[in-house]
Amino acid sequence: MAVEQDRFQQQALNDAAQAIRNAIVSRLHDDGLNHHDVQFRVKSPTSVAEKLTRRCTDGRLKYPGGLDHLDDLIGVRVILFVESDIEAVAIALSSQFICHEDEDKTAMMRKNGGIGYAGRHLTLEVPAANTPRGCRDFTGRRFEVQIRTVLQHAWAEFEHDIRFKGSSGGNAEISRAFTMASTLIELADQQFVNISDILKRIQSEAATEHETQKLDAGSLQGVLARAFPGYPSSKENQYSWMVNVLAANGIDTVSAADDWFKVLDPEKMAKIMQYRFSPGQVRVADDLLLQSFGESYVQATKELGNDSNRETKLRSRLSKLRAVQDDE
Repeated sequence: MAVEQDRFQQQALNDAAQAIRNAIVSRLHDDGLNHHDVQFRVKSPTSVAEKLTRRCTDGRLKYPGGLDHLDDLIGVRVILFVESDIEAVAIALSSQFICHEDEDKTAMMRKNGGIGYAGRHLTLEVPAANTPRGCRDFTGRRFEVQIRTVLQHAWAEFEHDIRFKGSSGGNAEISRAFTMASTLIELADQQFVNISDILKRIQSEAATEHETQKLDAGSLQGVLARAFPGYPSSKENQYSWMVNVLAANGIDTVSAADDWFKVLDPEKMAKIMQYRFSPGQVRVADDLLLQSFGESYVQATKELGNDSNRETKLRSRLSKLRAVQDDE
């Protein structure tokens, strides 16, 4: 069955996929969620044509609606370092886009006693209201998202090449080896989570060695881990960005940052901002600074970093903070 070429435009799909990918990266950055990579792919006309020919056991076409009933023309992969961050990313993306389906296949598989990678799979749609920046031309476009760790990603990519592109997919010895590898990956992912938790504890317990030590990305991680032990780490380059943000507001030593953050209440902030998940430490710090310094913070930091929409976002968040303060 030939694909309707006039409707299936590869370049248009690529443009939509790139815009969606950019919006997701921006959201993860805004929320301070640590991640390794965000990738996308667009189905080829050949792959689409093959899928549209598939039939049910009774002979009926599986996708009678053609292209309009294919949600996976665009696929996005969000690759994380630790498995414990998957839930926060799923909630963040479901808040940004319309969520039609959220399937935690890994949890279902483990509940049933299975072994292997399955992943967290979302079917999302670009909303017409509160459309993410850069996605205005693609409202109504559905796409699939897979959220996985770097280890799960490596396993899935290698297995796909062997089982689906190779000629040895049905070999019992290979299947057994894949089962063993998936078990080891599950154990390794658990240890990565343990390492992350231990690091947070060490950072929160560590005392500052020098009262006047200049603040840098590494020492700021310790400061924020001590101040916000209940929140996940942010992406590494965000701590460097936050060092510049703090410096723009006169906070440039470890002791000054420690003193400043320890008197603030992140839990009160969480209630005001109504976070649906635990944002990264840098995002919490950003909101607390905004609450404390108000308009001067917007002016001092609106051009720091590479987010051209930062000023608009800050003003929106500041309006929310002021509305709550006015009600109190």
